[in-house]
Amino acid sequence: MTMRKTPGLKPAAVLGTPLLASAFASPSASASARAASASVSARPSASSASAASAAPSAVAARACETGGPHTDFKGTNINMRSTPGGNYAGTANQGDCAYWYQTDSGPRVQCPGGTGTTAWHLVQNKRTGVVGHVSACCL
Repeated sequence: MTMRKTPGLKPAAVLGTPLLASAFASPSASASARAASASVSARPSASSASAASAAPSAVAARACETGGPHTDFKGTNINMRSTPGGNYAGTANQGDCAYWYQTDSGPRVQCPGGTGTTAWHLVQNKRTGVVGHVSACCL
């Protein structure tokens, strides 16, 4: 098959618009096709406009992923400990997000609701990266 150069062919318009210009079209039809192509590419499509409006704003607070080993802290200024009830390792706050590793038994803690627990969770504060134990009251 021999390939020929065809300088009279016009490039196709933007995908999704009809192909109006061709080697057989009149000059006025080619001009109309160029104008239609330019007006289509100049305005945003409905899908790109809805995608832009669906994007979260920079000031909106991100919610923590929950389920499985992912959770969030309940409260502010929660002391993270090196062992259950042990030395201070860091501080956690609601919104920091936590990754749970395991549950251990430790000293009894009185929860804000009046219940008590001896369960301590080993977690990583996703914001600070600190790994430590927190009472089950705090998760």
